[in-house]
Amino acid sequence: MTMNAAEKHTLADTAGLTAQENNIGLGLFYVAYIIFEVPSNLMMARVNPAYWIARIMITWSIVTGCMAAISKPWHFYLLRFLLGVFEAGFWPAFYNTLWYRPEEISSRIGVTYLAGPASGAFGGLISAGIQLIDTRGGLYGWQYLFIISGVISVVFGLATIFYLPSTPEKSTRFLTENERLRIKRRLQIDNQETVEERNMKRTMAQVLSELKDFKVWLFCVLYFTPVMAATSLGYFLPKIVSEIGTFTSIQVSLMCIPPYVFGGVMVFIITKCSDHFHSRGWFIIGCSCVSFVGFCILSFSQPVGARYFGLMILAGGTYPTVPLAMAWTANSKEDPVAVASATGIVSSVANFGALICTFALYSGWPSDAPRYIGSNMINGGAMLVAALSALILRIHLSRANNTIRKEGPTLDRKNLYIL
Repeated sequence: MTMNAAEKHTLADTAGLTAQENNIGLGLFYVAYIIFEVPSNLMMARVNPAYWIARIMITWSIVTGCMAAISKPWHFYLLRFLLGVFEAGFWPAFYNTLWYRPEEISSRIGVTYLAGPASGAFGGLISAGIQLIDTRGGLYGWQYLFIISGVISVVFGLATIFYLPSTPEKSTRFLTENERLRIKRRLQIDNQETVEERNMKRTMAQVLSELKDFKVWLFCVLYFTPVMAATSLGYFLPKIVSEIGTFTSIQVSLMCIPPYVFGGVMVFIITKCSDHFHSRGWFIIGCSCVSFVGFCILSFSQPVGARYFGLMILAGGTYPTVPLAMAWTANSKEDPVAVASATGIVSSVANFGALICTFALYSGWPSDAPRYIGSNMINGGAMLVAALSALILRIHLSRANNTIRKEGPTLDRKNLYIL
């Protein structure tokens, strides 16, 4: 939304979008995502997950390319809603449980989540370059950005059909028979019952039973809060940077790169450490507190350098909490469909945080400009709520582990919870 702002060639300027209309369009994505996340996750548990992920990528990419044709507010509304419909279910939590042990999931989800800050970093660099070809060929810079993003993503989506393996039991092209058996043994999958057979035994009533598990709702709170803060960075980082000092639109794009890079580096390091120490709670608590400190520095410091430092700190604290929270959610369930339904529920509810962010914070709260102290501290407070939720979950799961040690496995849980 800040590309070629000086020339008034932003998407908002050329399509006639007001700040409120922009926020409505941003929010409609999450409305659709919330509605379709659980059905998409459950569908992935029923069909070839590799094909379903490829379908998500291809349809999402086509809609992204079509956004270059936006010329009216209703075009923006429609395409943002369709983007949410087609992207729902893309989180890799369920897919990773098919291939990795519980204590290995955090770093795998973390590597996938690196695409978020990495795309922000590369997006800032690409945005700076594309702004230099604004209006060439009769297209604005933002139109070039959507077209390039859409085409590249379609290519990767098509490649996914051929190169992403589905489940260990079906991946005859990628694995030998001996390798498939070794993976089954690693995952402690019963040789007499495949993942697909167990999935078919599940009824909707059993899936809905996940809604009665209070741990799922605690995970919703735990995931809701960092998603709100991470969404703020994803959508409003250019606006936040532009208000820190007086910069051109190209300078703003370039200054957005370091926070994304630092956040991505911390995602990689923290999720690796989380898997190595078989721990989730303490890492989430630590990162959440660091994020809160970063929001405070950004809000209340006066020098430009100090505020930018605060932005770096909050990025480094916020981004790792997202994959850690989703990995912990997946770790809390053992049945594949239970994993799919729980992660779908948590992801759907958590995206209400993104809705709040797009409608009520930053550009959705005009009187909070230019320092956005209110928006920053709401996000900072949300990160403290995440830390509290993680502490409560850790205490509860620790007690559950003590029960399992004393009384043995139950129908609901055979292995100890990761804390």
